Amino acid sequence: MAEPIMEVNVCFDSAEISVMESPLGKVCMIPFYGDVASELFTGKILPGACDVQVTNAGGIRHMCAQYMFEGTDREGNACHLFVKNDGFFEPDSEPHPFRTCPTIMTDSPALAPYLTQARFRTEGWPKEDHTGVIIKFFDVLED
Repeated sequence: MAEPIMEVNVCFDSAEISVMESPLGKVCMIPFYGDVASELFTGKILPGACDVQVTNAGGIRHMCAQYMFEGTDREGNACHLFVKNDGFFEPDSEPHPFRTCPTIMTDSPALAPYLTQARFRTEGWPKEDHTGVIIKFFDVLED
């Protein structure tokens, strides 16, 4: 298996999580922060990042995390990365790792030709202290 191209350290405060339950399902909103250090990009997650998890009445859970980084690309130029990570989970499952499909946008001319392609997957690994997850980005063409 290929090595991850990036690993994001995601942290959250459980006191900031919002939950709503209804006869149609459950919504859980998890604001988060964090950072990444890799050969491609180094930076931090900007305010406003949120993982929204919606579980329908049948128990299928959809998660969509959206976040933006500010940092520097592999050439040392200031830039941003926007990530939208989508995934689905079976009823009552908590897979480890969970897998998602990211969409990535960037204003970095050095990174855009590579990172904006639909060739990536992510794995989320819970931290042992339950304060967040490590999101590993993989290039599926290198697996």
